[in-house]
Amino acid sequence: MVGTIFIILIFSSYFFYKLTFNIDNSSNVIATNSENKNNVSRQAANTIAYGLKNTKGEHIDNGSNIIPHNNIISVNVSIDHNLDENREYGLIVLEDFKQVPFKIENKQEFTKYFFNMSPNTSKYIKVTLPVNSNAREVIFLLIKKPNYKLKELDINRAVILEEVLSMRYSINQAAKDTDNVKEKEPDSIITDGLNENMFVTKHKEKLQAVFVEKEGNELTFSVGNDTELPMRYAIVALRDWEQNTIIKDQDVIYTTVPSGVRHIFNFNLPNVDNDTNFQLIALPFPYEVSKENYISQQAFGSFRIVIQNKD
Repeated sequence: MVGTIFIILIFSSYFFYKLTFNIDNSSNVIATNSENKNNVSRQAANTIAYGLKNTKGEHIDNGSNIIPHNNIISVNVSIDHNLDENREYGLIVLEDFKQVPFKIENKQEFTKYFFNMSPNTSKYIKVTLPVNSNAREVIFLLIKKPNYKLKELDINRAVILEEVLSMRYSINQAAKDTDNVKEKEPDSIITDGLNENMFVTKHKEKLQAVFVEKEGNELTFSVGNDTELPMRYAIVALRDWEQNTIIKDQDVIYTTVPSGVRHIFNFNLPNVDNDTNFQLIALPFPYEVSKENYISQQAFGSFRIVIQNKD
């Protein structure tokens, strides 16, 4: 009983800390839009600055529109790793919330690309990808320490790993008709003030984190809205940083959460051959990303889960 109370107190403190101060526990993370790019050098210590540049080296503001040329997007992913540690990152790309392959330096093709950065270094990664002519949004996601598997109760590390660094862009100025997006009804709706954007738990009434779980077991994810207006999300699942179905055959789930509540969905973890990282990501305002709406540029990750084989 004492152990249970202790864990609850830890997570209660975590939610108060996160919601009150809204900071990143590993570093200050800066999306390098044009309005802040000149300030990055003054904030360099203990930061990760990231963003896109076009082939001319000009910044592409997060949330802006990218115009493909002959249905091809060519950009440079820019990362300033201003930390006193070696770190591995992973890069994946989504087109309309479906993972797609891309080429690095216009040569080898990847669906996920891992790379290492030394302390206090910068990197430009040339990325080329074909896009469908009717596609509406492209998303570049940077994953911290993609091969690190957290199995112990360590809130500081868990918070570092849950954060996904997002770069989201429209690729057609004509907005997609979002009224035709097919949404999934939640298994239940809860109003209790615990409106985390994305959280995976075993019990819908209690937001208690799951760090390690057996394959096939049922869990619950909670999608909350702490703003004053309804918020639509697109939700995707990544198993070992490859997109995975979430519920039945659905690899993207859309839901609109009213203000001050959270939607509850039950799902089963996928089967694995060995210990495998798993994460759910909620992307607000699908197909409505803009420079003016900061939240529409975000990606909210769950705590990372290590799935273990039952054998």
